Amino acid sequence: MLKFARLIIFIAFSFSSAFASMPADLNTGIDGMTPISMSQAENLKKQNNVYFLDTTTKENYNLRHIPGAINVDENTTLGLLPKDKEATLVFYGQNSSSFSANDIALIAQKNGYKNLYLITEGIEGWVISGRATESSKKADKLTQKEITNFHDGIHSRLHFANNMPACRDCHSSPKVIFASKQELEKLFRDKEFVNDNCKACHKDVKKDFDMSVHSAKMTKELKEGQKLPNCTDCHAIHIADKAGVSKDLKQISEQNCGTCHEKEQKLYHRTFHGKALLLNSPGDAIRVAACFDCHGAHDVLPLDNERSRIHVDNRVKTCGECHPNSNLNFTGFIAHADHTDSRNFPELHAAYVFMTCLVIGVFAFFGLHTLLWSIKLIKTRLENPEAWKKAKEARHDDAIKVKRFSALHIIQHFFMASSFLALAFSGLPQKFYDSSWALGMIDLMGGIEMATLIHHVAAVVMFAVFFSHIAEIIIVQARKGSGFFKRLFDADSLMPRMQDFRDMKAHFMWFIGKGERPQFDRWTYWEKFDYLAVFWGMFIIGFSGLVLWFPTFFASFMPGWMINLSTLVHSDEALLATGFIFAIHFFNTHFRADRFPMDMVIFSGSLTEEEIKQERLKWYERLAKNQMLDKLKDKNEKSSSYLLIAKLAGFAMLITGLVFLFMMIYAALA
Repeated sequence: MLKFARLIIFIAFSFSSAFASMPADLNTGIDGMTPISMSQAENLKKQNNVYFLDTTTKENYNLRHIPGAINVDENTTLGLLPKDKEATLVFYGQNSSSFSANDIALIAQKNGYKNLYLITEGIEGWVISGRATESSKKADKLTQKEITNFHDGIHSRLHFANNMPACRDCHSSPKVIFASKQELEKLFRDKEFVNDNCKACHKDVKKDFDMSVHSAKMTKELKEGQKLPNCTDCHAIHIADKAGVSKDLKQISEQNCGTCHEKEQKLYHRTFHGKALLLNSPGDAIRVAACFDCHGAHDVLPLDNERSRIHVDNRVKTCGECHPNSNLNFTGFIAHADHTDSRNFPELHAAYVFMTCLVIGVFAFFGLHTLLWSIKLIKTRLENPEAWKKAKEARHDDAIKVKRFSALHIIQHFFMASSFLALAFSGLPQKFYDSSWALGMIDLMGGIEMATLIHHVAAVVMFAVFFSHIAEIIIVQARKGSGFFKRLFDADSLMPRMQDFRDMKAHFMWFIGKGERPQFDRWTYWEKFDYLAVFWGMFIIGFSGLVLWFPTFFASFMPGWMINLSTLVHSDEALLATGFIFAIHFFNTHFRADRFPMDMVIFSGSLTEEEIKQERLKWYERLAKNQMLDKLKDKNEKSSSYLLIAKLAGFAMLITGLVFLFMMIYAALA
């Protein structure tokens, strides 16, 4: 009886130990998938139309895998599966507890593959059993002071192709048999020799290429040092990317074309197509026209050839591949326009000269204005510290507030400023596309497509603010009745008057110590300039932006070169606007010594009575004379929480603008 009890205990312990040593979950595949042993897998390897799929990580696959197996994951599976849905697919993971093979097999099953098998033991079981494995370590060799990778990055991906080429197919011919060792090395490196072998397989491509401008049969005369391109100039076969980055075909092609067509490439980069291609992270180029989209790839024909993609009769169709509403005017867009060339592009050159003079003129005048004003204020503060301090305290401590901006104006300014910063954020990297910070800034937005979306949304917001202000003007003037043109140039108007020019002269005289500090009315001359610049900017930037946003629509009634003109003026006017706001406007409003670090009037909506007396005495006296002062006194004090939030928002905008300004200066200097 004791022996029997011991036997029962031994059996129970043995079963529990065995059970405890088993994996928690044993993978037996999905419904419709047949689990097989390693021996059965070996038998399947001997059959035709059988493919082994490794679902382990890339690192494990490179370390060891079943010979001939293809490494797949959820993102690459469909692109690597054979076209034949009746093919036998054998999946395996890391071990019997790995379920990665199930997920991949499920993808194959949903796409019509029926013959699915699972090696339940995985690669670990295969290795433990002593069966043969392969590794994917690439052989590198130092050749001509460069690393040449002997891994065929193109043909090695063709897992299911018939007659897949090997090294000898490209680097061999009857000439090799009779060549010496030195001749062999020279022959194997002969680009023409290798490229002829490419065309032996790609016969259709050879036919197109032989008729193109890149073929020696068609282009007989070459400039000194000029060479015609061949297959391997554009198609990198032996990939040895030291950065480990696989660039998109469009980006690679654009770079390759630029090695010969340097000027055309530079001009292409000035267009949205070129900037969008440059500002994409490698491998992430969007659907944007690269060189071969317009000119063709293997069939690049002369412009006057009727079969050329860019022949005048074919351009609507070529452009229509990306722009469905393409029309004849639209094809008049000049892809490689040079606005510095007055002879060939007189309209664009004239616009370029005008915009350049405008930008230089505005910055020269207001740059000098800012410099002189700064020096004068600092000098005044140093010479009269007590008076300066007393005036500042009087402005700050005055409890009487006079209303300057309505709640609507505060809201309009907030959305105007916010949309302006968003436009600068998404537009500056396109303006300075070759700057070191441009690509990182675009990536921060999620790519060029997202940057474009941000730009368009911000533009809509700015248009809404602008038209709401126009509507406000119409409503207010309608309520006041007749006398609009008289009011248009009175003291309360933002339109320029002769008094503004007299004020400007007096201000400059004070800057240089030749007169007293002038007193202003409700609006100063620099505030009127800021205000009217918005109208100018909305017309120039707004209209040109709409042309670029809806090019085919505007081309239905405008010549195609207007798209080039819009690109030029949109870019330069935006540069003027951002530079002026972040440098000149910020100084005039916030950074001058008597306002630093920030003037809160645009958030609070009111000025203290003392502030008005110190700088806008004419307005104060006019209000007092017309008995309007009491009506404008602001009795509704803004809450401390509102002012705190407003101050934080204001400083955030100021700091953002200054960062953008420094980036612009850095890009210009670099």
